[in-house]
Amino acid sequence: MIAVLILGMADGLVPAHGVSVSPPVSFTFYFGGDTGYYSGFYNESMKSHQLVQPDFFLNLGDISYNGTSKGNPPTGNEVDWCNFIKANVQNRLGNPNYPYVMITGNHEDGHTTLDGTNDGYIDAFISDNCLPLSAFNSQSTAGNGYINFIGSGLCTESTTCYGKEGYFDYPASNPIARIITITVADTVGNVSSTSVNYNYCPLSVCSHNITSPSPGELVMDAHWNWLTGIVSAAKNAGLWIIVAFHKPCLVPDLLEGCEGNGNYNGHNPNYQLETYLMSHGVDVILTGHAHIHARSKQLTCLGPTEPPSDSKIDITYSQSCVANDGSSGVYNRGAGTVQIIEGAFSQRNDQLNFSRSDTNYFAEAMSARGCCWQYGNGVGNVCCWQYGNAMNLTAGNGLGMMTVNSTQISYNFLPSGIHSRTVAGASEFTDSFVIKSPSNPTNGSSSPGGLSPLILGVLVAAAIGVIALVIVTISRRRKISDQNPSKPLASADETGKT
Repeated sequence: MIAVLILGMADGLVPAHGVSVSPPVSFTFYFGGDTGYYSGFYNESMKSHQLVQPDFFLNLGDISYNGTSKGNPPTGNEVDWCNFIKANVQNRLGNPNYPYVMITGNHEDGHTTLDGTNDGYIDAFISDNCLPLSAFNSQSTAGNGYINFIGSGLCTESTTCYGKEGYFDYPASNPIARIITITVADTVGNVSSTSVNYNYCPLSVCSHNITSPSPGELVMDAHWNWLTGIVSAAKNAGLWIIVAFHKPCLVPDLLEGCEGNGNYNGHNPNYQLETYLMSHGVDVILTGHAHIHARSKQLTCLGPTEPPSDSKIDITYSQSCVANDGSSGVYNRGAGTVQIIEGAFSQRNDQLNFSRSDTNYFAEAMSARGCCWQYGNGVGNVCCWQYGNAMNLTAGNGLGMMTVNSTQISYNFLPSGIHSRTVAGASEFTDSFVIKSPSNPTNGSSSPGGLSPLILGVLVAAAIGVIALVIVTISRRRKISDQNPSKPLASADETGKT
């Protein structure tokens, strides 16, 4: 009997996949950067936006291109863009408070007096007559895409820091992920005297004089301390960590590089930022800026070469930084970081550079351009990169879709509209992957054995009780036998009773 009980308990400890003591938590969001229809790609922007579905959309910057770069006034056209979103996303989904979450790109940094090529200002995009944070960040909309955005408090022109720097845990009622949205390598502000330089680097690295740092270095250190604090807290809480911003440091295209925003003791803050994120438990980095799609291998570092600030010098590829080359489409949680560049939402004018050293950090990449640059290396008119090989594929605009639950993140690239680049007889460019936890988490699910602690406790108690009963019964029978040594114990068959 004891053996049977033990075997039964052991069988219960075998993993029971899918067993849960509470409903599983899961959410899906869509994301993309460089989304503007004023850029001349109205149809591509329209088709991509009409793919957007719940639970929320994350715009990775360069929102509308409706300012001076297209001959329009530097600000004032933001409402036109907001009405476009209301009609083609929010009203289409029947939810006027559908969370369309925005991040500052270099085309809405508000630099009317600084660079002369402003296409709007982030605070105008998120104002009350446009797409305000309050629409989905208040208790009145709790349970309907409710997002509790928490700003850093380090934004002088904004009381909430929304669009510039902050985070939200999702779902708000039972969070399994922390989405951190920041501005990188850019100065944001509509007035020069109150603008904020968004860089991330500690004083110990980027200060010229740690004992007497400049005001700008102190600001940068404050942003660094805020960011590293919320990353660390999310990691300790067991949340998935997703960091989203506009300008990536790691890029496989022709035009962009690891942009900084000033020289800080010979260091590039953007390189320092991504190096930190990749080595401190961040699961996914989402960026735009480069008008391509790209997905990195799973990385723990960016190699030994730090590019000078504001330089487009390539980062040096190092195999030691690669935890998983991504060819299987499956990454293990905690092994490193996967970076996605989703800048082909409506744009398709950038090209891949297969000769860059840091292109080898990417598992897949795609240019939606109809004809790509002749590199002079025998590659020719080729659009795509897959696992170390230049590929000639059918490709086009698209956006990212990500589903998150307690045990995994899954990603799919979603093509939108008719392909802008067709190749006779060639397959279509696709990209997808999952990041899996090495074991089932305890948040909202059963123990690895498939039994809840309560059920396991009941089984153990029952087993102990039965074992005790058997021991007592045997002890009593031995006493009876000792008192009547000449009379054997009767069996049930002989007496009809025990």
